Amino acid sequence: MSKIMENLINNKFYETKKDVEGKLNVFFAFSVLTQEEYTNLMQLTESKYTEVVAQ
Repeated sequence: MSKIMENLINNKFYETKKDVEGKLNVFFAFSVLTQEEYTNLMQLTESKYTEVVAQ
């Protein structure tokens, strides 16, 4: 599941960062993801879904 989520995040399958975080939280809560996988995917989500704000 970790590899699938990694691919979805890298390809920005989900519309928002909140959508990804919700999905990851559910998978982690049901022990589908390990702590390490969860942390890595959350960091990847942060890097892919953080919008750059022009000033």
